[in-house]
Amino acid sequence: MLQLAWFGLSSLVFGIVLFFPVRKVMLAMNINRVQRKLKREVTDEEREVLRRKVTVWAAGLSVTFAFLYNRYLFFKFFS
Repeated sequence: MLQLAWFGLSSLVFGIVLFFPVRKVMLAMNINRVQRKLKREVTDEEREVLRRKVTVWAAGLSVTFAFLYNRYLFFKFFS
């Protein structure tokens, strides 16, 4: 039971730590993609819409990767 709690807590913390750099990189990539597509700078309103979309994707990606990576480590070293 303790291992399960440790697995969940460490995965969640790892996902939170990954979230901020992943969101920043994804936001930069999306802003650059939209600027190339529109051939102009994005407005503040467009940037906010992109930031909201990227936040959801980055959270899902970070938490999923953290749980899968933590699962790999736990099975490799603790089973």
